[in-house]
Amino acid sequence: MTNLKVTKVRYFETRRGCGYECTTNQEGVKIWNDGDGGSTYIETRTPIRENTSLYNLSELELENLINEFEGIPSKKYESILTQDEKETWSEITK
Repeated sequence: MTNLKVTKVRYFETRRGCGYECTTNQEGVKIWNDGDGGSTYIETRTPIRENTSLYNLSELELENLINEFEGIPSKKYESILTQDEKETWSEITK
């Protein structure tokens, strides 16, 4: 189980849109979207030994963490989550 939370979001303009970098409450763990049409992903400079479940977070789950930080209700996305994602999400946000 993890308690991953977004603590800061930095948006930046790219030639194809908007990207973002999110700092989290776990040292060395950031959530990224490069703004060039790719997915949202976790980048870490250090191995995640204790929290290997971080690698299993879906793009939607990562974006919901950002939404939670920004005060956007995550409940509106609940209907499109798979059962596994719902279980993972509920464990992460405990």
